[in-house]
Amino acid sequence: MKFTRLSISAVLMAWAALGVINASVKDLPTREVNGRSYHYYEVTAKETVYSICHRLGITKEELVQYNPTVADGLRAGTMLFFPVDEGATLTPSNAAQHGVTMVSHYVEKGQTIYGIATHYGISTDELIRQNPIVSEGLKAGQTLHLSIPSKDHAMSPSVQPRAQEQASRTAAASAANEGYIVKKKETFYSIANAHGITVGELEAANPGITVLREGQVLNIPSAGGQVSAGGASSAPGLAAVVNDSTKSIGVDELAAASGVTPQSSELSVAVILPFMLNEENPSKSAQRYTEFYKGFLLAADSLRNNGTPVRISVYDTEGSISKVREILANPELRNHRMIIAPDNVEQFALISDYGRVNGMKVLNNFIVRDETYLTNPSVMHGNIPSGLMLEKAVNAMASRMAGTMPVFLNLSDGMNDKGEVVDALKAALDAKGIVYKTINVDGRLTVNDLKTLASEGNYTFVPTSGRQSDVNRLLPAIIEWRDEVVLPSVKVMGYPEWITFRGETLANMHNLNTTVYSRFFDDENNPRSRSLENKFKEWYGAGMENAVPRQGMLGFDTGMFALNYLKGATGLYDGVQNGFDFFVPQGAAGDCNRLLYLINYRPGGMVEKANL
Repeated sequence: MKFTRLSISAVLMAWAALGVINASVKDLPTREVNGRSYHYYEVTAKETVYSICHRLGITKEELVQYNPTVADGLRAGTMLFFPVDEGATLTPSNAAQHGVTMVSHYVEKGQTIYGIATHYGISTDELIRQNPIVSEGLKAGQTLHLSIPSKDHAMSPSVQPRAQEQASRTAAASAANEGYIVKKKETFYSIANAHGITVGELEAANPGITVLREGQVLNIPSAGGQVSAGGASSAPGLAAVVNDSTKSIGVDELAAASGVTPQSSELSVAVILPFMLNEENPSKSAQRYTEFYKGFLLAADSLRNNGTPVRISVYDTEGSISKVREILANPELRNHRMIIAPDNVEQFALISDYGRVNGMKVLNNFIVRDETYLTNPSVMHGNIPSGLMLEKAVNAMASRMAGTMPVFLNLSDGMNDKGEVVDALKAALDAKGIVYKTINVDGRLTVNDLKTLASEGNYTFVPTSGRQSDVNRLLPAIIEWRDEVVLPSVKVMGYPEWITFRGETLANMHNLNTTVYSRFFDDENNPRSRSLENKFKEWYGAGMENAVPRQGMLGFDTGMFALNYLKGATGLYDGVQNGFDFFVPQGAAGDCNRLLYLINYRPGGMVEKANL
């Protein structure tokens, strides 16, 4: 989590002003907040800053110093607090004698009371005691006044680096290098990229360090001999965003990196996923969610470079329903326009209901069979529903079988797991008046099994199993029979899992002009796919996991769709791997994706993708 705008002088002025507060304030009632007494005043309707200052005999500057939210406007019912003068006023001259360093902290979007308190090495109770206004809720734009233990006065070792880091930022104009503590899993590339410098510059500033370890302190050089402000980069380091020790992270890295001030029209998305940062060794599932988020950041950077203000807050559910409740209790979450939700059904139910109550879109990319979109207008179901997919796939296959003889291949000892699709396809063929045949195969399909078919005409073969081992018992004989008979046209219809096949199976699919349907597809030879893969390696130092679907690509496509959707683009998004075309089905309350791909593996190694 990033903390900026440290100003010691401003807070010293605020504390020094304690001794000049008007007697009218001292006549106000008092209240204890975390063991300390404060005068308080409740704002009534139609009161203004001027009228309150006149009533209490204070200046506007004094009012805002003690109640920073007043700078954003007054609201009836707001409680104003003024510390009771207990005789010990901290001033620039006596702060050190009391063993404290006095600082101010500007609250940025996504930050929490816990995170700020932890950063300065104090408890949340102490932070609230010093700033009672936050007991009503933390708000971006507030300035908190803090007195923290000086390093020579009982400051714990864990607190010292944080305080020293804040002090080094204050002295930015005179320093040439900034100390940076290496986080777990960070690399020279990710740290250099996050600070807007090259790996060579980082290595030159840290001679003798060849291997990075968590907890090491690096020198961070910056242009012109000034300390880096820690963010002017096109690629925010993932470690700085996800591997934050507070676990629940709110960040504005992308907008800050681009130098754009967050606006009301900004594209703001909250990503709530199980990164499992509480685990010493995150599971494969957690690593895939992290890869998804990396891809999402690439998409955000693409829009940011086009001048679009982008804000992303990311939260780790830690796989816990209680953690999700804690995240939803954060008032900052309501500032976002869309939530990317996790795959846990119970957690998704809470988040989707939160979206409905607060008028926020909730994108479900991970629970394929969820039907919340039918009743919740805030939910966007990112995968085409199974029933709609079956209908579209069957209609497309039946249309492409016109002018051919469909032949269903049924293995007597095979999986034959595609009964639902096969039955629906046969019904569609019957409706179109298309005659079809079925061949029962015992063990392995042979040329003799196919000699019952006429030697003239066109054929479309449809296996009733989707398993690769079963497919390998069928396709070679079809190729041999076709080449022997020299038929004008032979092709095969297959299933979504076939996009994962490689080697000889894939070669046979191309040979037989095979067509399959799928919710997603990545053509590794496509220039868009290669470009994204190269960019991913450039940013993160390693490629995406070789899995289907590729989570980095899913994250990129999700980000490109979601952020453009928030800009007002509601039409088809045809991505690198995943596509989105949302509509509201009849009788439903929310949206669902209706895009399905038809992939044709043509002879010669070509691949064509069509949208259904």
